[in-house]
Amino acid sequence: MLDAERTADAAQSEPYTPPPLLGCLYCHTEGSTRLRPPRKFLGLGGNLPTLVCSHCRTVALFEAGPPENPQAWRIRYKKLNRAPRYFYMAIQFGTRWHTAEEAMQISRRGYVQRWRVRQAHNGDLSFLQPMRLSPPPPLMSYDEAVYLTLDGVALKQSSGSSRSAMNETILDVGTFYLTDQKVHLLGHRRDWSHKLSDIQSVAYNERHWRIYVGGNHQHYQGQNQPDQLDAQLFAAIVEALLPKKK
Repeated sequence: MLDAERTADAAQSEPYTPPPLLGCLYCHTEGSTRLRPPRKFLGLGGNLPTLVCSHCRTVALFEAGPPENPQAWRIRYKKLNRAPRYFYMAIQFGTRWHTAEEAMQISRRGYVQRWRVRQAHNGDLSFLQPMRLSPPPPLMSYDEAVYLTLDGVALKQSSGSSRSAMNETILDVGTFYLTDQKVHLLGHRRDWSHKLSDIQSVAYNERHWRIYVGGNHQHYQGQNQPDQLDAQLFAAIVEALLPKKK
């Protein structure tokens, strides 16, 4: 960029109030954001500046608060970084407007979630508090330590080798337990149990998580609940508990 263009851009940026932030809400890198003036072509385009992060490359529209209340700003992301480490952030921020309070809450929760996922990938589940139930539910042993308990989990059966939702049958729905030895489902029809060694794979997306078990095309499925336990962190916890392959 020529010096004249830099000067023009700087002059054009002056009327826009910078956000009262130390860094990026999305990736939490300090000093990585800068405010760009609106880009218009043939008179077309918005009137709001964009907030750009040089680290995660996210781009967001930024609306400053009034002079009497500078904390009343808003933000809406136009371009998201969908790398796995930002799974939570992409879902939570989406592309809608967020108030300053909402954006800060999402950013704080996302920071904690990213560290939890990193801990789980390293085999560190110290942030959980496993406990032994007395008496334990049906099919659970007294010596099993329960790491997670989730309601509304389904056990499904896929026809053939397809994993398409159109070829699935719901076998049961109930309360799901993840222990250091097994996964259990206290269903409405019956109780189900699989050893951790029976788990073939773990998958997740923006809607749900899945645990594929055994050779009968069965899988447990629970909804992604970012305000409680999001699907990515759940998958990381399960994978951390799986027996190490020799």
